[in-house]
Amino acid sequence: MPGGCWVCNPFCGKCQPAPKKSVICSQCGTCTIFDRQDIVTPNNKLLCKSCATDLSAQVIPQTITCNFSGLRCAYPCGKGTGAMPSHGYQKCMRNTAPQNVEQ
Repeated sequence: MPGGCWVCNPFCGKCQPAPKKSVICSQCGTCTIFDRQDIVTPNNKLLCKSCATDLSAQVIPQTITCNFSGLRCAYPCGKGTGAMPSHGYQKCMRNTAPQNVEQ
């Protein structure tokens, strides 16, 4: 596995966009886990499973210009903020175009 990992942690996000994100609700302290598909779906409310507080601002990542591919990405992984590859930009199969996600 990339980076020397033996098992992929679904919350890591270093070598590919994390398939799951967790957040602690600031109102009630409950940990809620969201799937990547729920996060990147436009106009989807990301609510606390306990008190229904909207957690979208805490869960949806900022759009960046990826250092790996050179493209704008609305759901970046660790490659996006890492060093640019010495042999130039690479094709990213998991790039999430910003127009697909409401910021």
